[in-house]
Amino acid sequence: GLGMTKRKVMIKISSACLQLAEPFWEEETDEFDPDECRFEPSEDGEMPEPTELLTEGLLVTDEHRVELMYEESEMSGMAGSVTTIGFDRSAPGLISMMRTGPVRSALVFEAGKRYSNVYETPFSSFDLCTHTLHIENNLLTAGTLSLEYILSFQGTQSEHCSMEVSVKPVKNLLSEL
Repeated sequence: GLGMTKRKVMIKISSACLQLAEPFWEEETDEFDPDECRFEPSEDGEMPEPTELLTEGLLVTDEHRVELMYEESEMSGMAGSVTTIGFDRSAPGLISMMRTGPVRSALVFEAGKRYSNVYETPFSSFDLCTHTLHIENNLLTAGTLSLEYILSFQGTQSEHCSMEVSVKPVKNLLSEL
């Protein structure tokens, strides 16, 4: 089978979030249930101008899994954290986004589905709900991945977000492990 390969890549991430008017919780409960996250994207709101992050990272692949890893910057407010966007080759429509470091989170995206996730900062941790509206994963063919989703912070606010990731190789294959 295919061994693991690591390629150095330039990663461009454009993301935009629009805060939604209504809170996502139908009723306050102690139990966190992703089915309680009911919300629609706002029809009226134009998405704001996206913010762009350009960074060098690694594209790590083996026969089963594809992972894109990069370090967060001061700009994102998560300096020192490493983000890994990954999926199984057999399920390109199920995307995970893991952060490790001072800010830790594990988000799951799958079109039409809601997932509950935990988000931890040095100061607190809280529940997040992701409700994915659309995924287009062409990372292996065209070097692009686009996500559209609603992100809800427990009991406080919801945001309609879009994220476009594009990846270009920096150099030849670094190492074949």
